[in-house]
Amino acid sequence: MTAPTITDTAYGAGMVLSVRDALHHPVVVDAQPELLSGGEGLGAPVRWVHSSEIYEIGPLLRGGELLLTTGLGVATVDAGARRHYVRDLADRGVAALAVEVGRSLPQVPPEMADEAARRGFPLVALREVVPFTRISETLNTVIIGDATLRLRFAERVTAAVEGAQVEERGLSGLLSAVGDLVHRPLVLVSAAGALVAAAGTATDREAWRVVEGGGHRAPVVVRGREWGVVAVGAPPADEDPGVGGVVDEEDLVTALRRLVPALAVEVMRAQRAPSRSDQLAEGLLAELADGSPPADTDVLVRAGAAGFHPGGGDVVVAVAVEAPESRAASAVLDSAARSTGGVLLRGRVGAEVLGLFALADDGDPVRVVAAAVERAWQRAGRPPLRVAVGEPVRTGRPAVGWRWSLGRARATLAVAGTTPAPVPGTTAPGTATPVTTSRVWVLDLLLRDAGPAVHDLTAAVLDPLQRWDERHGSDLVRTVETHLRLGCSPGRTAAALRIGRQTTYQRLRRAEELLGHPLDDPDAHAALLVAAAAARSAAAAPAGLSGSRADRPAGSPAGRPPGA
Repeated sequence: MTAPTITDTAYGAGMVLSVRDALHHPVVVDAQPELLSGGEGLGAPVRWVHSSEIYEIGPLLRGGELLLTTGLGVATVDAGARRHYVRDLADRGVAALAVEVGRSLPQVPPEMADEAARRGFPLVALREVVPFTRISETLNTVIIGDATLRLRFAERVTAAVEGAQVEERGLSGLLSAVGDLVHRPLVLVSAAGALVAAAGTATDREAWRVVEGGGHRAPVVVRGREWGVVAVGAPPADEDPGVGGVVDEEDLVTALRRLVPALAVEVMRAQRAPSRSDQLAEGLLAELADGSPPADTDVLVRAGAAGFHPGGGDVVVAVAVEAPESRAASAVLDSAARSTGGVLLRGRVGAEVLGLFALADDGDPVRVVAAAVERAWQRAGRPPLRVAVGEPVRTGRPAVGWRWSLGRARATLAVAGTTPAPVPGTTAPGTATPVTTSRVWVLDLLLRDAGPAVHDLTAAVLDPLQRWDERHGSDLVRTVETHLRLGCSPGRTAAALRIGRQTTYQRLRRAEELLGHPLDDPDAHAALLVAAAAARSAAAAPAGLSGSRADRPAGSPAGRPPGA
């Protein structure tokens, strides 16, 4: 049976040059290549293109070559020697042998084709004369160009890894830095099967799909033992190879070889005992958050020993962070503090990382801190975390003031994690920003401890809307709360709820008909907003916990600011 002639001129530039790619290249197509055997070896990479007529060329080759010959070296030897010639090339890892027929050999000897078939070794007959120098020069230029691209890619990976290390972005930051270059999600799992960090996945469920997907995996070895493994997900289905987005297996391996040691170093760094200043900061924050308030003088002395020296005119804003990796959370807070020009006291307390920002009383400190934290989170590669910013307090009474702000931040973190966002799509988990503030949740924080009175208010104010929602499966109560919070703007309400303006107007008209008064009625506005917020919180609370203290962090102050 005659082997098919390879005439496809399509050639994938920017990838590893395989035997198949070489045979499809126009310069080789001009020679009318015919594959005689070894089709299973066409995917082998070609490291270099070489031509030789020496029979004993095998020992001079390193492997990976596409060898071009006219057959002069085997024209005068017997069939056994020709078999040995092919066998020796295959054993030495030569990628393929291409024989120009017509001059030294009228055809490729059948024993050579048979031996190549036995070995799965690509053997190609070139039916037309194309100077070997032209083929070698053209293909080797492609190979050199590919090697240069790979070297540049490796340098980019190294720079990304070093940048993440210098900025102390933690495990998630390292995964994100490399994941952005390879265009794949990366997930780090410990040897015990715990999900440690991830990049390129929106939820834990997506991260576990990567782990269970059976893709490429790279072990992370710490002190001679396998500490964990990096699982690599598939690239996006809509990735465009024409813009250089696709990274092949060799580049992926290169990236992982540079990533894995950096992850091991980060793991060892995280396992080290905290510095003395970090220990002092964590001890003070833990006492402010959960213990008995120390004296103001004691607080200032201990804060100073930990390196926290707020100025007399500064305000202090507390931050609470929930993150699977405390080092990534700490790095985000450190970066945010540098951008605000203020000072920071932070440390891990229980399952959270708490922080106190001290900055000049200029403008809106809550907005400044929230924006700085969000920018730092984006620079760090968007590690998985949630952040709540508390209220600002003066530095005059640190024991009470700092404790109160910390309590507000922690309570906000707890409420925001269990309750739908007051305005849909703004602060719910999985949205564009993980940062929220206690201002956004002020009604929810107050309503947690309001008791039966708030349920009576909800029933009295919202009964017509709730009964309508129950009968028709509508969402009038949520629409009314969103509308009131957004300044009674139908356009902003429609955008927040992701519904059409006409639908929004219909809902608002229906609500006003059922209530018997305009939604912007000054006499009813406050009661309507409080009742709607209470209904939303009650719908999200577990049975028996609505209006209780069950979701308050241990030791958190109930709500009165210092000096109130």
